[in-house]
Amino acid sequence: MFKKLLLTLFLSSFSLIALEIGDKVPQEIQNTLKLKENQLYVIDFFASWCKSCKKELPLISKVYDENITSIIAINVDKKEEKGKAFVKELELPFPIVYDQDKKLIEAFDPIGFPTLYYVKNGVILKSIVGAVDSLDVVIKKDIEELK
Repeated sequence: MFKKLLLTLFLSSFSLIALEIGDKVPQEIQNTLKLKENQLYVIDFFASWCKSCKKELPLISKVYDENITSIIAINVDKKEEKGKAFVKELELPFPIVYDQDKKLIEAFDPIGFPTLYYVKNGVILKSIVGAVDSLDVVIKKDIEELK
C-alpha cells in the first residue's frame, strides 16, 4: 500500500511541474524570452547531441526565413560552446537562448527532444514532442490554425 502511494505521488508530481497545453508560462520566463502580447511564438528546445534536432532545425529555419511567426530556440547543452558550435554548423538564423542556468528547461520540463511549443499571450497552445517529418509544413499549418 505504501509503495503504491509513493508511486502515485511521484508520478503525479511530474504533471504538476511540467508546463502543458493551456498552462500559463511563468512571468519570469516570459520576461527572459521577451515574449510580447498578441504574438504567436514557436519555442523549440534542442541539444547538439539530439539527432532529430539536427534534422528538424533546418526545417524550422525555413519557416523563420518566410517570416510568418516568431521563433525562439533554446539550447540545453551542458556546455554553451557545444551548443554554439552546433548552431554555427547548422547556420541557424533565428534567436538562440543558451539555457545554462536550466531555468527554462526546468519551467517547461519537456519530456523529450526536440520539443516545440506554440505560445501566445503567455499561454501554451500546442506542443510537439519528438521527430516530425516535414516539420516546416506542420508548423505552417499549425500557425494558420492558432493565429
